[in-house]
Amino acid sequence: MSRISATGLSKAYRHYAHPRDRFLELLPGFRKQRHSLEWAVRDVSFTVEDGEAVGIIGLNGAGKSTLLRLLTGTTAPTAGKFTVEGQVAALLELGIGIHPEFTGRQNARLSLQL
Repeated sequence: MSRISATGLSKAYRHYAHPRDRFLELLPGFRKQRHSLEWAVRDVSFTVEDGEAVGIIGLNGAGKSTLLRLLTGTTAPTAGKFTVEGQVAALLELGIGIHPEFTGRQNARLSLQL
């Protein structure tokens, strides 16, 4: 049985050309869409079985942090769905700071000790 299952998981953020466009979009007389969608994660599907360990790797801007936020429930998906049985915790929390002298495993252990 899978512990984590994601199907078509996607997250888009609204991008406004100017800060005032966000406000104008809310006004009744200006209902014209003034934003474009920037997709951080698009159509991701995977399963994690009981006892498996998973790492998320990719280039800067690939959506790793966004995917982690989706799986931990910090942000809601724009499209798709996922199920999590049990608890999900990120070993290297977003923004915690990583020591470049340590390996990934050492950084994870240090984070867990804190």
